Amino acid sequence: MEVKKRYPGGGDPQGYDRIVREVFAPIYPVIAGQIVARTGKKEGHCLDVGCGTGALGRAIAGMSSLHITFLDHSPEMIARSRDYAEKEALIGRSDFLVGDISRLALDDATMDLVVSRGSVPFWNDWERAYREIVRVLKEGGHAYIGGGFGSVALRDEIVQTMNKRNKEWRRPFQDKVRLYQEALPAILEALPAAQSKMIDDESGFWVHIIK
Repeated sequence: MEVKKRYPGGGDPQGYDRIVREVFAPIYPVIAGQIVARTGKKEGHCLDVGCGTGALGRAIAGMSSLHITFLDHSPEMIARSRDYAEKEALIGRSDFLVGDISRLALDDATMDLVVSRGSVPFWNDWERAYREIVRVLKEGGHAYIGGGFGSVALRDEIVQTMNKRNKEWRRPFQDKVRLYQEALPAILEALPAAQSKMIDDESGFWVHIIK
């Protein structure tokens, strides 16, 4: 299923960066810890898809020895990801790619872990994107894709803060989330040589794939 392409923060990288730093920052270490615990991946190579400013990938790097490849459609976001990685002394085990999840410029079976938080509703082609994710995973590799706040307490706090800033902040992607969740079972069932499950709990809504 193809949807009209639209990206979070694409028109205002500086504003997106500020929101991540001022509001969403506490969720990334929590989500990163959940991903590492649930996948068991602490070594090798990790791809952070639709990375934005790289907050999730950097949090995972901070609690593992994974080499992180940050990928985003936006050159401005990738530049910001690189700046943060330099400040956090992660540049030595980081790569940065401007590109499209539906056409990854990566070889087959190169990633031990693929992650993404919050970018799925803005992917142009969900079926192709998931096939690409499975393609670049190594045998035994994991993907953890979705969205959430890590906990109910963090969700409630952030939603309250965002509603004070802009009550319509969720509207641009609500319909996309609904369409995505409706399409997801068939997409996952069609994936070649991969196990998958959907997680819907206080951490958010996620897809966990094992190749």
